[in-house]
Amino acid sequence: MKRLLTLGKHALLKSLIQQYEAKGFVVDCREELSAEGININDYDELFVLATGDQDDKAVALTGLLASEYEGSSRRLTCHLLVEHPETLQMLKTCDFCDAVRQHADIYPFTTDEMWSRNIVLDYEPITLQSEKHVHLVIAGMGSMAETVAIQAALTAHYPNYIRNHSLRTRITMIDKEAERKSSELVKRYRHLFDNSYYRVVKPKEEKAVTLFHSPMYAGERKDFVDVEWEFVEAEIWNADVREKLQLWAADPHQLLTVVLADGDENMNKAMLLPDELFRQQSQVYVYSRQESHLTRLPHLHRIGMTDSGYDITLPLVRMAKNVNYIYDYCYHENIQNYDGRLRYAVEIDGSKREQLWAGLPIVKRMSCIYNAMTIATKMRSVGLGEQEWERFYDIPQRDIEVLAQVEHNRWCVEELILGFRPCTEEEQQTVEVDISQKAVLKKRGIHYDLRAYDDLRPDETGKSVKIYDLCLCSCLPLIAKVFEEEGGGV
Repeated sequence: MKRLLTLGKHALLKSLIQQYEAKGFVVDCREELSAEGININDYDELFVLATGDQDDKAVALTGLLASEYEGSSRRLTCHLLVEHPETLQMLKTCDFCDAVRQHADIYPFTTDEMWSRNIVLDYEPITLQSEKHVHLVIAGMGSMAETVAIQAALTAHYPNYIRNHSLRTRITMIDKEAERKSSELVKRYRHLFDNSYYRVVKPKEEKAVTLFHSPMYAGERKDFVDVEWEFVEAEIWNADVREKLQLWAADPHQLLTVVLADGDENMNKAMLLPDELFRQQSQVYVYSRQESHLTRLPHLHRIGMTDSGYDITLPLVRMAKNVNYIYDYCYHENIQNYDGRLRYAVEIDGSKREQLWAGLPIVKRMSCIYNAMTIATKMRSVGLGEQEWERFYDIPQRDIEVLAQVEHNRWCVEELILGFRPCTEEEQQTVEVDISQKAVLKKRGIHYDLRAYDDLRPDETGKSVKIYDLCLCSCLPLIAKVFEEEGGGV
């Protein structure tokens, strides 16, 4: 019988216990964030829950217990709930030491991130020929608003951008201190914003002021970031903002989603939104940690509750393991042993999949998870719903090639968020003279492949790196098949 140890007090705990007991676990709950008197080898999973300013303590405790795990044929699964997005970003880019990675798989998250994944932006499928673009409007620029924005930047990538680069996803953030807060956001994700279009808008009674920023390589290289940003210094009920919301809702070329993520009065603000949003069936998400039975129309959704929403089976991780398996297969079959034709995996070796995952650095794991997050969006863009996983085998090659370009665009934004940047002109020339320098630069957080899809160059083997995107998109049935497996879990 499997055993779970939870450390810390949190509203989510009741939901966790119910899920684990339903899976036959024996649950041992301790309120203190302390390793005193704990033999971690008595447990199969660990759940550490930080609240308030306990993030550092929770991270250190998780690492300590994981390093003491001695199961030679098993690994400790650690779920780590932290409070602050800055802590989460650090955990996604800075790996634990070898003594920890040798014994455990650690999956950090915040409740804000957990709920932001429930926001569906392409509620109408965006295909290659679509003339619509996603427009996400976020009221507020606090931690939840930032989480929603970054989540959208990671997932909102669509085929029609390939056909028309003006059809970027737009993320608009509205806050009375937008100029100052956007400056902080830009610094936190400097490589993303260095390579993105964004503007700061300051409405005034006399004249609006707009500050523009273009990508650092605009005019020199082909466009490769399919997300643009807008920061509006105003309140959500500002007359100019309300007028804009009505125009955006009525625009037949936009899929508008509004997220109220500022403070605790979001349900009241939802009641003040222009009626045009609801007439046009725009999606509205209201962030509220308080239980409420108020609603307005079916297109208004609540997110942010602290006592529910976490799936202990980690479905994204399960798919991400398949993504990594396909990536590794592609490397060996299409890069090392390339014979002039692409080879695609037709089955997945479960034991090898787990072995590959166990040795994967955290940044690579996050990359696979981010890929898995977009599978449903890719499905919708080629006309398939989530109930039609198996029909991926019917996708024509032309659609696979389109999805490969979408995947590369998504990957570019992901890598910028994770802290990589493109080569400078001088660094690019260095790689062109000596291709082995590509790997050297990559270790320094400089990625030669951060460029437009049709500008991708061969790697050190002389093979086009497009092979990876083509193989990943061709093997979507295998990646998604994780949901057909029995027993769940990771």
